[in-house]
Amino acid sequence: MANKRHLKSFIREMCGTLAVEIVMAREAFPEIERKRVHDILVKIARLQSFTLRCASIGFEHTPADYSSRHEYNKARSAYYRNAYKKLIEKFYVDYSDIVKEMNSALPETVREQIKAIIAQ
Repeated sequence: MANKRHLKSFIREMCGTLAVEIVMAREAFPEIERKRVHDILVKIARLQSFTLRCASIGFEHTPADYSSRHEYNKARSAYYRNAYKKLIEKFYVDYSDIVKEMNSALPETVREQIKAIIAQ
């Protein structure tokens, strides 16, 4: 991510997309249990909240800690790049777990309907 604003926007967009998908699936296929949909929505909200909180980090050092402004900027960029990379990796793992749970929430009859629609 280019900066914290883009990272947070990305997180909100991805979580929002997941939430819309599960709600639309529930509306399209009433066989899906409301309780499972609710539980998945709660997990999505927690993932978004936790990840956004973790994105608000700060670099503890000051330019006085380095011999030049260039070294400070380089260290700061490396710090944020590494921190955001780890955050995104964890986000993707949790995101894929939620997608797997969404898929498992679909009853077999719904899966067959979807396969039939795709096969047309």
